[in-house]
Amino acid sequence: MNVFDFNYKILIYCGAYIIEFLIIYPFFACFKWNLLRRIGMTSAECKLVFSNRKNNFSLSKLIAKYGDKRLRIIDGLPRKLSHFTVGFWQIFIFNFFIQDTYIGMVGGLSYQFILLFLYIISYSSNKIFGLSGILYGADARIRDGIYGRKNALVVKFAFLNLLPLYFIEFMARDNLADSANLLLFPSFVFLPLTIGDALGEIIGATWGKQKLRVWGIGQINRKSLLGTTSVFLGSLLPLMFIAAFNGLSLPWWLLCLAVATTTMVVELIAPRGTDNFFIPLGNALVCLFFVNAFTVI
Repeated sequence: MNVFDFNYKILIYCGAYIIEFLIIYPFFACFKWNLLRRIGMTSAECKLVFSNRKNNFSLSKLIAKYGDKRLRIIDGLPRKLSHFTVGFWQIFIFNFFIQDTYIGMVGGLSYQFILLFLYIISYSSNKIFGLSGILYGADARIRDGIYGRKNALVVKFAFLNLLPLYFIEFMARDNLADSANLLLFPSFVFLPLTIGDALGEIIGATWGKQKLRVWGIGQINRKSLLGTTSVFLGSLLPLMFIAAFNGLSLPWWLLCLAVATTTMVVELIAPRGTDNFFIPLGNALVCLFFVNAFTVI
């Protein structure tokens, strides 16, 4: 790789991240605001939801007035559609333009450090249509109550999961039957988080019965069996499509099943707010195991 290629690809990443920050984040914050207005929330109540919630915020009153299921759906749709859009956008940019896990890691870590800094400095702000509204608008769940922003902030530390991905490349490079398959690992590590995890909350919040009590950062910490099943299927089917599209051998199909199962289990048992880190970490370890166990992979 020469210097020109490196600079060229980093510029592509910079452009992709600018689009993410200036378009995707504000869009889903506005989407959530409109959903709140559609169920009849007053402007003052919407501002309270978008605030840091340190004063006059009562989750029980909002649930009593608007219903737990409604708030659950409004929490799930903007947050997870944003999650899906950002994840898919980053995977798309990597697979079609970057195609280099080292540059992907450097670009991703650099951007996420900047983003984390912005999340921290805007944490206590109540400027609804300012930086805090854009960053926390879609991310801070209503049903997390006074811990809404804390949960969203903890999630932002998940970018450290880029390090295991590069570790996989380092460890697997000499063990792969085809070195070109290295470029498949980012999808196997992150696609289940992008699609499976997003579908789990959207489907579970909309149609699931929230009976599974879990640990997490929030006033209400429950999940549904339907949501957990959706995580599994939403992880397995896209990976099977990748395996079929690339004509991969049987061990790769077994890897699809192993990664989908890992994603489902980790999403269920990891404390809420930490699964964005632990899911890719678990998937990375599973991929590394398969690389060492199956020399034909």
